[in-house]
Amino acid sequence: MLPDSPFSSNAVGTTGAAFLKLALPARSEALGGTFAAGARGGDALLTNPAGIAALSPAAASDLSLSYNSLLGASTLGYAAYARSLGDSAALAAGVIYYSQGTMTAYTPQGDAAGSFTPNDLAVAAAYARRFGRFSLGGALKLIRSSVDDVSGETAAVDIGAQAPNVCMVGERPLDVGASLANLGPGIKLGGYSAPLPLRFAAGMLWHTSPVLDSSLDVNLPSDGDPYVSFGIEGHMSFDRERRQGFVRLGYNQKNGRDVDGLAGLTAGAGLDLSAFRLDYAWAPIGDLGMHNRVTLAFRF
Repeated sequence: MLPDSPFSSNAVGTTGAAFLKLALPARSEALGGTFAAGARGGDALLTNPAGIAALSPAAASDLSLSYNSLLGASTLGYAAYARSLGDSAALAAGVIYYSQGTMTAYTPQGDAAGSFTPNDLAVAAAYARRFGRFSLGGALKLIRSSVDDVSGETAAVDIGAQAPNVCMVGERPLDVGASLANLGPGIKLGGYSAPLPLRFAAGMLWHTSPVLDSSLDVNLPSDGDPYVSFGIEGHMSFDRERRQGFVRLGYNQKNGRDVDGLAGLTAGAGLDLSAFRLDYAWAPIGDLGMHNRVTLAFRF
């Protein structure tokens, strides 16, 4: 199900369950929203399920927890768990919760009539498998949206693929990936039905140097114009156990459109201590405000 005039600005605001577009881990947000080729572990459940297969038997399980402070009083949180199945496959499951904060209800005459809290929920399960260096993954999501005393449910699937080291650019390897998200019937709230925010993304991750990676995604959302996102990630190892620190910068063309002030730019940092990972992302949306995202991940 597609909106009228899909993949163009004429479709802006015509899809339902829009919170699905906001469910990004902090690392991806800091890298301008790129994820197609670089999604890994539990976080890949939200972006490209093929990345779940990147888990190795040595780090068999990955639990990722995220809190996102969005515009206004809106918040989004998720928990995602992934576990490897031997040398070539992995399973994942997770939940996403979104709240827009408390709002005032009004009668048809314009009088205040109490308050309500719109909220959205998605529960997902995924499976991914490696075929040599090539990975394929798929996820099933059950989605529920509630506004006051009206609610609606639907389901959707995500599919993705990744391939590392497909070629050399200069003397450094290049990874590629692609995903299709939110493929399914629309969601109905009361007498209003809207399609889901279908999105196709394809991108590359170039290991530019031993301490720098560059990522680029091309995105085709069904409810907007195509856009590109770009990110660079610098990393440094602290010791022989490969504990690492990260600095990230990015740019998201979509967030920079039709917004006054600083918008589109993203930044963040991360710390990976092998069994524990912490990521932070900052994304200003011009005069509207900013997004702050924090992700905690545990490997065991």
